[in-house]
Amino acid sequence: MALIAVGGIQHETNTFAPTKAGLDAFETGGSRPPLTTGPNLFPRIKGKNLPVAGFVEQIEALDYYTHALTWAAAAPSDVVTEHAFEHIAGLILDGLRSAPPFDAVYLCLHGAMVTEHLEDGEGELLRRVRALIGPQKPLIASLDLHSNTTPLMMSESDLLVAYRTYPHVDMADTGARTARLLDEMLRRDRKPAKAFRQVPFLIPLNWQCTMMQPAQGVYERLAESEGGELLHASFTPGFPAADIHHCGPSVFTYGWSDAAAAAACEKLAAEVTGL
Repeated sequence: MALIAVGGIQHETNTFAPTKAGLDAFETGGSRPPLTTGPNLFPRIKGKNLPVAGFVEQIEALDYYTHALTWAAAAPSDVVTEHAFEHIAGLILDGLRSAPPFDAVYLCLHGAMVTEHLEDGEGELLRRVRALIGPQKPLIASLDLHSNTTPLMMSESDLLVAYRTYPHVDMADTGARTARLLDEMLRRDRKPAKAFRQVPFLIPLNWQCTMMQPAQGVYERLAESEGGELLHASFTPGFPAADIHHCGPSVFTYGWSDAAAAAACEKLAAEVTGL
């Protein structure tokens, strides 16, 4: 059975906040497990409502093997320091270099991480991982609903899967859903076509709440659209407190044909924009 390499880094960056996230913020973790590398990772996250925990539990239930890289998270703050990002990214990449032969890589990401030297921390991490593993192996990631999903994140990954609740309650469920989608990709032995649209306005955080309209209906219809030729659809309303070029909402879809992915993306974008 296939071996899946598992790692990640999560940080929601508010570029207007007063305090940066240094390495110590990830080493303590705040309310989340601290920065962990190697075999101790899975016991530390087991049973927690985290995407990485849900992914590992589900992918192992599907009879895959897993290999722990490095995972870290820090409380929301101003930008991540260059030192912290480069240290954690280096651990993830070193883990891939020393890992036994693996068949895919899963990263637990946020999507709104800004660093001192990079506006798109997740896009750069995905780019580096892709450069290391090559174009053929699947590279997938889970994202927070507040991800500022960028063109680089899309181009360097094969599948991105975002939360569907705000307030967030489906973190582990999102990881499990990501595992099931990866299983389908590996069983078909093919990567899905993808489509991506950025929405040209910002959505205030209070209007992103999925317990009321219009977000509630958008996410309900998004979930109902999946199946058949459409593998997956995501809508990330964005994190407007991150003052970067690609701040804002995005829709992205994956299908077993270019036409299926494109049609679903256009339909979802039209619903979000009201056009």
